[in-house]
Amino acid sequence: MQTLALAPKGLAAFAALSAYTRYGSELTPLQRELAIVIAVRDVHYGWTHHEPLARSVGVTHEQLLLIREGRVPKDLAPADHALASYAFEISAGRRVPPRVADGVHAHFTPRQIVDIALLTSFAMAVAALAIGLDIALEPAETLQFEQEWQQTRAAG
Repeated sequence: MQTLALAPKGLAAFAALSAYTRYGSELTPLQRELAIVIAVRDVHYGWTHHEPLARSVGVTHEQLLLIREGRVPKDLAPADHALASYAFEISAGRRVPPRVADGVHAHFTPRQIVDIALLTSFAMAVAALAIGLDIALEPAETLQFEQEWQQTRAAG
């Protein structure tokens, strides 16, 4: 988001949180992309960036269609289902129901739960900035380069 360079200190802080949530958390690449696509499902900029990344780590086309509709795919592994349910609650801005909290606590450590919450919230912040600052989608070749870079970085 080149626009953020207009506020260099803000960009540095934002980039640090981005780096942690995307590459420093204790979540799998699939779990990270699930949380992100859930958070950005209604934002063209975010969906265009992350739908291909989600597919590259194993999220199916059918699962992505359900997520886009605001539904948790039933065929996710139990931990991923719990994560998706939790991310949907966070991205809706409402209190997490006990059944959803119990599900996420059954599959994730306290740190991982914070990682899910941070990542979902960060993806929502990026989406809000893209909308609020009217950020245009990059040209196809730039977008492809960025997605390839992210895949390489996520793979280690």
